[in-house]
Amino acid sequence: MDAGEGTAAAAAGNEPTRGKLPPLNALRHFEAVAQHGSFAAAAADLHITHWAVGKQIKLLEDWFGVPLFERRARGVVLTDEGAALLGDVSNAFSRLSTAAARLRQNRSVRQVSGIVRLNVLPSFALRWLMPRLSGFQARYPEIDVRISTTSRKLRYIGDAFDIGVRSGHEQGAGIVSRTLMADLRLPACSPALLRQHPIQSVADLRHHTLLHSVTTRTAWSHWLREAGAPDLRAARHVEIEHTYLQLAAAVEGLGVTLASLPLIEQDIAAGRLVCPIAAPVWRAADYALVINLERAGDDAVAAFEQWITMMAGAQ
Repeated sequence: MDAGEGTAAAAAGNEPTRGKLPPLNALRHFEAVAQHGSFAAAAADLHITHWAVGKQIKLLEDWFGVPLFERRARGVVLTDEGAALLGDVSNAFSRLSTAAARLRQNRSVRQVSGIVRLNVLPSFALRWLMPRLSGFQARYPEIDVRISTTSRKLRYIGDAFDIGVRSGHEQGAGIVSRTLMADLRLPACSPALLRQHPIQSVADLRHHTLLHSVTTRTAWSHWLREAGAPDLRAARHVEIEHTYLQLAAAVEGLGVTLASLPLIEQDIAAGRLVCPIAAPVWRAADYALVINLERAGDDAVAAFEQWITMMAGAQ
């Protein structure tokens, strides 16, 4: 048995492993962290949050039952087990990439074309969908994506959409909904604001302006209750009409917002926002994917559903 086999056997606890793979998305994050030597740099490269990267690495370390990185003051370094794993992971991804390129080049399957009508929340469109949509267009250049935004219930829109995204599941004739991804929320603010008035605990929020939007009026009260400070009085409260404007106000240093982590991951990666308090992470109503059943069998609609589900899974 060589060193690589010995590591694999130890990590698996000598249990039969044929057909049992570790979480593949976590392996992708593992390779990125190993290449960059930093959770933050890997998060920026993957266009996700530092928190999301850490979650995936913990998932992988729990699966193997061994630490894969040593945390140091400036970044991380691979453990012996992590270094052994990296070689196999990199080789496997390289072979998979080669096979995929060959298959795409030689495929005889017809090009998918058509129209997909999306109806999504305005904040979701601006902060999550738009930064990723070019990837879909590159993959499916013959599909015309038409986007409309509203917060209305989709059952009131009738058949004027193919795919919708809403906060929470919707029920109604002719539609079906399922969870797209969790809406996890933490306080977020600009680094400049934090330098002026540090936030080291929940109690420090009393020195700050708390930002609200019309559709998230109760969010702060939910989070403060979970944080054990339901009676905390902030210096000021400001309500802004739209969630995306609320987030923009936080970027400009106008206050602290209780932000949906999927919507601010690029701001965190770019250093425009930081989350000064790591817990509790409040889970609001999940982002739900709503499908118009009359269009569910359309190739273009199916392609977009598969793509957005894949992108949400990378959170």
